[in-house]
Amino acid sequence: MAVEQVEIKGIMKSRQNLYRVPVKQWSKWGPVGRAVFNEVYSSMVGNQSLFLHPKQEKASRSHWKTTAWNAAWTAASATGGF
Repeated sequence: MAVEQVEIKGIMKSRQNLYRVPVKQWSKWGPVGRAVFNEVYSSMVGNQSLFLHPKQEKASRSHWKTTAWNAAWTAASATGGF
């Protein structure tokens, strides 16, 4: 099977560890994974209403930050080390 190399461009702005992910994990993700973590976390943490059912009550800020963190971690890990 041939492997096609692709270049990802777009909204991924920062690959810096903006949200203090433990260094051991941060180093496992490549530049794309790091950018994905930052984008997903920052998008979710401030926009809870975009991710919840309209009739669902909002979670506490603390609970929502955990949900956003877990989603960002999962998304970054799904990049497969890129």
